[in-house]
Amino acid sequence: MAGPLSGRVALVTGAARGIGLAIAARLAEAGAHAIIHDRDAGAADAALADLRARGLAASALIADLAEDAAPAVMAAELKAKGREPDILVLCASVEILEGWDAVSEAAMVAQTQINLHATMRLLQNFLPGMLARGFGRVIAIGSVQEARPNPSHFYYAATKAAQTSMILNLARTTQAPDVTFNIVKPGAILTDRNRSVLAQPGRGKQVLARIPLGRLGRPEDCAGVALLLCSPEGSYLNGAEIAVDGGMRL
Repeated sequence: MAGPLSGRVALVTGAARGIGLAIAARLAEAGAHAIIHDRDAGAADAALADLRARGLAASALIADLAEDAAPAVMAAELKAKGREPDILVLCASVEILEGWDAVSEAAMVAQTQINLHATMRLLQNFLPGMLARGFGRVIAIGSVQEARPNPSHFYYAATKAAQTSMILNLARTTQAPDVTFNIVKPGAILTDRNRSVLAQPGRGKQVLARIPLGRLGRPEDCAGVALLLCSPEGSYLNGAEIAVDGGMRL
């Protein structure tokens, strides 16, 4: 499909559903070949079938980012297929709701491994190729929790803030003319992950009261921003932290 991203390859992690899938679909609609990464093969295949049924270019990549070697294996597989990414969207994450006095060792390990260690390994495996080819877009999906802390997201918010620090550091220090690094920070987005939380008695009303626009966001709200960051019109955006939260952070 012709579009502003024709000829580009976009790797979106955690893209079998929710925000990741919405971003992958929007980039594919703009002409990119979308690589749907996920650890859930069934969900990834279902997402891939839907995109292909719409005439979009896409493929699946199954890997568990909890495994140290996963990013290197992913890079080798894509290189063998001639699909080295020009765009890397870091969407996969682990979010475990625990207060500071109840954070478990297992929760710390899981969130650190995916939200931080996997980010570092993905960058080390895919950023060099972008720099060598002279074009790259790195987008991290952050969180409103970084700006408006919530006691139940104590450790999760810390890992996302650390991930943001990585991306901003690269935005400042890489200094490549057409390689950019930005962060999209969703607020309360209606995804499978959030539905169960919002279904708790009184929780939906409580969340809506914190959002000036008075409504929940959709995954597509984040996808539009990601498309801008990858498009020629967004080529001068570097080191941006873009909140997609209806004003919830205020």
